[in-house]
Amino acid sequence: MTPRSENAAGQRRRTSRVYPPSPGLDHARAYALTHGHLSPSAGTHHDGFPLARWLVETRRKARQGQLAPITSQALTAIAPWWNPPWPSVWQRAYHQARKQHDAGQDHSPTLQRWTEQQRTRWNTLHPQQHHLLTTIGIHPFPM
Repeated sequence: MTPRSENAAGQRRRTSRVYPPSPGLDHARAYALTHGHLSPSAGTHHDGFPLARWLVETRRKARQGQLAPITSQALTAIAPWWNPPWPSVWQRAYHQARKQHDAGQDHSPTLQRWTEQQRTRWNTLHPQQHHLLTTIGIHPFPM
């Protein structure tokens, strides 16, 4: 006799199998400790692990409602903005600006242009982007 994966009504049974945590979580944690965020550029590997690709796939699963809640909670604990509603490119630029702000350094010409774009496009940004920007001294142009 073989075990059936369907009950008498033809419905699939749910198993109580517990899957081990993804190895990506350990790499994400280590990367975030070093870099202060989880917005690596495309192609980023951490100790040979394809971290950027794993994060793209994990964000896709989260958007589709297919990510295990425990994984989402773990990533949020590592970096609250691991899956922002805005592009990752914006998040990377923000972290560069924050790093320079925290170090008391002037922004590079590229980040100066980015900062001016944020001030110009302020009304198109998410309210949480406003909050992140104001915490590092970037405010909208006066009306």
